[in-house]
Amino acid sequence: MPFFKSPLTRALSLLLFVLLFGVFGFYWIETNYSLFDALYMTVITLSTVGYGEVGNLSDQGRTFAILFILIGFLIVAIAIRFIVEYLISGWSINALKQKKIQK
Repeated sequence: MPFFKSPLTRALSLLLFVLLFGVFGFYWIETNYSLFDALYMTVITLSTVGYGEVGNLSDQGRTFAILFILIGFLIVAIAIRFIVEYLISGWSINALKQKKIQK
């Protein structure tokens, strides 16, 4: 797939996936959460801000939060790797262009 060749596209796709996974997971498990509440829980969980839950989490919600933290941290770390790869490759290409211009 040519769409996923760019490291930046991969990173953004992974971040979107983990965001949607968290939102729909919290929304589906915690039936009293609105989509906005689920989004809020996803963002504060991923960012490790820890402001507190919107409402009390059930045991299933806590289990999901634990798994989401572990999986989300891994996916965000991979996405950051892709972003750094994108930045470094851009810088190295620009550095090569500058060297050619100087010669």
